[in-house]
Amino acid sequence: MHIPTLIGSLALTANTAFAAYSIVNNKCHYPVWVSSVQTTRSELQKIQPGDTWSEKQKLAEDGTGVNIQVVTSEDAFGTSKPILNMQYSYGRGLWYSLSSAVGPAFVDEKVRIHNTDGLPVQEIVWIGDHRPENVASYPKGEANLTLELCDDFKRRFKA
Repeated sequence: MHIPTLIGSLALTANTAFAAYSIVNNKCHYPVWVSSVQTTRSELQKIQPGDTWSEKQKLAEDGTGVNIQVVTSEDAFGTSKPILNMQYSYGRGLWYSLSSAVGPAFVDEKVRIHNTDGLPVQEIVWIGDHRPENVASYPKGEANLTLELCDDFKRRFKA
């Protein structure tokens, strides 16, 4: 096998081996609905209290990342209710953010994005208040991103 062919094959293998996930963990005492948007919106999926939703992360498509939208009612998009957005873009590193649209979503709740695999991924945390959009990056490659809704942080702060 020629070296250029080998390098091309390795690059293709690395590109298709991308296996990080976006995860929404619903710790709230009420159901939430989740949709993923890149070039089109996926169907809303209901996530019961204590359940988890996940999807394999996607590479940026023509510069467009992915927006994981979380709402507290099934009709939120038709009635202009608040939307929590976890956005990410993966290309040369992973960029991710947390924002709210159509008013503050998950008011008075603890919400955070973090990595549960021990990677040094910067957490984004909202504790009852909604700051301007928070943006962070993980330039070392792929990483699972977990969005915790109504997080209690118990495991995080135990001695």
